[in-house]
Amino acid sequence: KKAPIIDKEKITKICIDDFAIKKRESYGTIMIDIETHRIIDLILSRDCDEVVKWLKSYPNIQIVSRDGSITYKKAITLAHPNAIQVSDRFHILKNLTSYCKDYLMQYLKPKVAIDVVNKADSNSITSRSPIQNKQLTLEEKIMKSTQLLQEGIGKSQICKQLNMDIRVFNKLSSMSNDARLSYLKSSMQVSHEDKVAQKIKKVIVVRNMYNNKCSIRAIARELRMSSKTITKYLDDKFSAINGNYNVKKKSILDPFLEEINELIDKNYTSSEIETIIRLKGYKGSDSTIRHYRTRLKKSIYEAHKNSTSSVAKSELVERYKLLKLLYNPVTKVNGLSIECVNKVNIKYPKYKEIIDLVVDFRTILKEKSEFKINKWIQQASYLNNKYINSFINGITRDITAVKNAITYDYNNGLAEGSVNKLKVIKRIMYGRNSFDMLYKKILWLENRRVIN
Repeated sequence: KKAPIIDKEKITKICIDDFAIKKRESYGTIMIDIETHRIIDLILSRDCDEVVKWLKSYPNIQIVSRDGSITYKKAITLAHPNAIQVSDRFHILKNLTSYCKDYLMQYLKPKVAIDVVNKADSNSITSRSPIQNKQLTLEEKIMKSTQLLQEGIGKSQICKQLNMDIRVFNKLSSMSNDARLSYLKSSMQVSHEDKVAQKIKKVIVVRNMYNNKCSIRAIARELRMSSKTITKYLDDKFSAINGNYNVKKKSILDPFLEEINELIDKNYTSSEIETIIRLKGYKGSDSTIRHYRTRLKKSIYEAHKNSTSSVAKSELVERYKLLKLLYNPVTKVNGLSIECVNKVNIKYPKYKEIIDLVVDFRTILKEKSEFKINKWIQQASYLNNKYINSFINGITRDITAVKNAITYDYNNGLAEGSVNKLKVIKRIMYGRNSFDMLYKKILWLENRRVIN
């Protein structure tokens, strides 16, 4: 069948989109008539020059709906400078929510802890949060458990509060003090003690040989050690323990620790902290900040926020539920309440800023308030968020089409649906059809649909 002949002069309102001939290798461009909802043409290219020639063959185009492609924007401007370009609202909103989601995935943990205040005795073991005991070492837990046993508290209750396995508790409780101390030693401590013991043996050998009238040179030759080391071993003040052992090394973060701790308490991300302290002279790597923040977040507790008459217990809210507020109001999200979201907003103010930003943008689209978009961009810029800034740069670069998307009712839904139809036709033929065959088949089917 031959493809139907199209009267190009009657075409005034179109939407265009790209489609894959062979994914990641070759692409084409499809055109749909907005008024008739029909596919009217397609070409085997999405390059600017080819699209310009193609669009010029339709002399009366007045309105073009498209996605955010800068190539298509340039091609339409060159072919029809006076045509109204309308960016697709779905793609604009999708880009915004994607950027916001990427940021919130970093900002929030998979399970977000919020405080639930219950009246209780702050000194009783049952009122203490198990989370606070997770940071204790095993040795500290044993000492604590011994103290609690003397106070008459049961084993199972102690193990629950100290986050211990009862089998470990029973094993350590039955050991002697010496056996327990040996068991609780870390692998690093055991390794250090072995090295010290080996060095002491060498020192004893060196001193015995020296006492038996061997010269330092002879000892060095016999033991294959340097004369300097032999002299050091013979010194009465020599210690087998390294002088730097158990001494904390200075960190490149030390001059900035106070400010970093304040920023972590305000829930700043590692990248945001890095940006701030680099301006003040930090020259280390980003991983140093990231690792410090991770370690500190595990050990920080907000006990100072709790009153003496109440204890804060943590309730966990799953992050994926909070991300749903990017797309739906809280009343339509199962497992979330307004009270719960308000607590998250108080503890994580940046989360509230992002959600409010998306809600305001949706309101602008819904109310068609084109004059508010500039104010929205200005407010969003104040957040100084690299994800939001990327979105702002994108819509600012194409601001006229974005404003037209708010003002006009046109969208690229017809193009998206037509591309899906094209994919179905390709799959029916196992993707082996040539472009000419695809062209004729699509336009012949469109023509037959109109006739029927």
